[in-house]
Amino acid sequence: MRSEVLDLLISWVVLSFSFAVFMSSSLERLPLSIAYSSVGVGSAFILHELAHRQVAKAYDLEARYRAWYLGLLVTLAIALINAAVKLPILFAAPGAVVIYGYWGHVNPIAELRVAESGPLTNIAVGVATWVILLAIPPTPILTDMLYYVMRINSWIAFFNLLPLPPLDGFKILKRSPIEWVLMFIVSLVVMRLAI
Repeated sequence: MRSEVLDLLISWVVLSFSFAVFMSSSLERLPLSIAYSSVGVGSAFILHELAHRQVAKAYDLEARYRAWYLGLLVTLAIALINAAVKLPILFAAPGAVVIYGYWGHVNPIAELRVAESGPLTNIAVGVATWVILLAIPPTPILTDMLYYVMRINSWIAFFNLLPLPPLDGFKILKRSPIEWVLMFIVSLVVMRLAI
């Protein structure tokens, strides 16, 4: 049986590198960008997936993160191409929390709440980071790192709320269109704040 911790760790490393390449202004700044991106991806991806898992467990569902290694390979390949020719493309398909209900059934309300938990976590972290940025005096390293945290969280929230299967947005829209519209609008506002 594959280790959930190992799957999360490998996904975190690949996503951190991919976001760093995408967000870095130059190859000279790439090492610093990797450090900032690791914090940003840790706060965005890891917390997003753990939120899904914990909410699923609160509904008595079996849940664990599973990396999608083909998706991670494509993510890494696009990041390497991006590093060479600086394309404005970011691709991220690391995996997902897989949930199982008893007898194969997942309650529709549980499915909705599990789907909402990841993007809501990213929105909350993005807003909290924005408040921190407003409250502290700017310092180059801390400010840059917090902007990475805010941007990565806002991007992951927005992307996951797209109403396309198998993304969270599709599941939310299917169960509660009003909640999806509200969450999508808030994710756009947080993305705008992160620019």
